[in-house]
Amino acid sequence: MKIGELAKRTEVPKQTIHYYIRSGLLPKPRKLGSNSAEYDESYVDRIRLIKELQNDFFFPLPTIKKILWEHRSASKQAMLKLRSEFFRPVEHYLGTGVEGDDAFIAATGLARRWIPRLKEWGMLSQESRSGVNVYSQDDVAIAKVMVSMAKMGINRRLNFQPEVTMPMLSTLFRDIAKTLIEDFHRATVNMKQPERDDLATRGHEIMGVLFYHLYRKFAHEYLQRQRQEKAQDEGKDPAAG
Repeated sequence: MKIGELAKRTEVPKQTIHYYIRSGLLPKPRKLGSNSAEYDESYVDRIRLIKELQNDFFFPLPTIKKILWEHRSASKQAMLKLRSEFFRPVEHYLGTGVEGDDAFIAATGLARRWIPRLKEWGMLSQESRSGVNVYSQDDVAIAKVMVSMAKMGINRRLNFQPEVTMPMLSTLFRDIAKTLIEDFHRATVNMKQPERDDLATRGHEIMGVLFYHLYRKFAHEYLQRQRQEKAQDEGKDPAAG
């Protein structure tokens, strides 16, 4: 395909595609002439992956280039795509967090006034070193999600009440995590420590995926029941839409 079709299919401007090539994010295409080149399907997949890593994981382009280079084999690219599809953070590329409120605000875009509120709700770490607040990479990700939610319209202007919902979520997930970790400790008490540590790492990842899909499943089922109940109240057939 020509670059015009590639730009249309990926919804990325031609200038950006040329920039990706110059930056090494995309390989150079096969030249057809002095002003023409051919792009195969791999360019579509690669550009979409770049955008996913930007939009879903907030990675800067230099980090994305590193990820793509380290996953340049077909099998590793397939695994990376699977991870992004399952909304699974590639944690070892994310760093170790930030120190200080100013650095945290710069990294997340969160308004300063929200920091004490999120801490009060149990969503951010209370850790400090030498009087300086320390934030984990999970804290950074949580704050970014909160900022994204506000931009999407999930905010007070539409009568959302984060002071009610967020503390409840923090408590629920804290209790769930505690229960699962204690269960894991009981189940693996006789395992050798290296094997136990490896299983724990994989377990944390897969449980994150499970929580994500459980929420999607239960939310879908609940909304479906609501539609059915509404249709029944109105004397309509739910299957008729």
